[in-house]
Amino acid sequence: MVITGVILPVFFIIFLGFLLGRFGRVEAGVFSRTQLYILSPALVFMAMARTETETAIILKVFFYIVILVFLMLGVVQAIGLLLRGDRADRNAMSLAAVFMNSGFYGIPVCMLAFGEIGVVYATMFVACSSIVQATLGIFIASAGTRRAADALWTVARVPLIHAIILARILTHFSLLPPEPFMKMINMLGQAAIPIGLLLLGMQLDRVVAGLRAGRAAADGAAGATGRAAVGAGSADADPRVAEGALPRPLERIEIAGGLIAAFLRIFGGFAAALLILRFFDFDPMLRNVLIVESSMPTAVHAVVYATEFNCRPRLVTIGILTATLLSIVSITLILNYLA
Repeated sequence: MVITGVILPVFFIIFLGFLLGRFGRVEAGVFSRTQLYILSPALVFMAMARTETETAIILKVFFYIVILVFLMLGVVQAIGLLLRGDRADRNAMSLAAVFMNSGFYGIPVCMLAFGEIGVVYATMFVACSSIVQATLGIFIASAGTRRAADALWTVARVPLIHAIILARILTHFSLLPPEPFMKMINMLGQAAIPIGLLLLGMQLDRVVAGLRAGRAAADGAAGATGRAAVGAGSADADPRVAEGALPRPLERIEIAGGLIAAFLRIFGGFAAALLILRFFDFDPMLRNVLIVESSMPTAVHAVVYATEFNCRPRLVTIGILTATLLSIVSITLILNYLA
């Protein structure tokens, strides 16, 4: 039921994005900006406005997520140093390993597994994790290629965090907009899910193109003799690659970093959740939801941030796709473990 009701629709939309990237001649940056500055803020606003759980529980869940995120961040940064990746490589791995797809993927899974109460708890998780993603996630992505001060300024300018704060203030004082405006915001928020998955598919097309370019470069190098011949046969020597007309071949760090980040996101997230929850006293159902959400594959927002701020989006895409494929098996195993 999880496969046919959740996973297959997700992969179908990703495939449409792949086709759009391959044949549609659409700029991925347009999608990422639309998602980042319009659709995602609307989605988070609705999630925060609908959260009816006590503030004390929300704060405990938020504190749990902060511990989880920084624990995972420390591990992945250390692994990135061992791989001798530069700052952009390490930050891209962090985007792929730390931030989970708690909304697009997690809410439907929790709904099918735990019913209405699962949706309530999953929505709370989304609201809290969105705060972290909207701040730390954007900082990590922009800091991959910018100075720390510039990255902090970028966080302040992105409207996602503003939407979270505004929603909680308006909800607290019962000043939410009239129903027609809420419906409009809700429509925009609902569009965030398919648009994000389409963007993921478009990035997948770039990954496949990079693999083809890398294979062509290897064939050219194998057929040449001497250092000069190898240099002439490499993809980097092709002026079309330098000008951006052709995609650059995938680098080893992009492939290795993406795969490692995917395994850390799924299995590291599950192990970290079990460890951290030993120190919290949560309702059993909420505990189960936290474990499932913590083990979700990489958030689609990760590739949005990576694309927008040019932080190794292909590495992040490899991590997202690998983690999503792994989740077909891992979600089933985790739900059986919790049963």
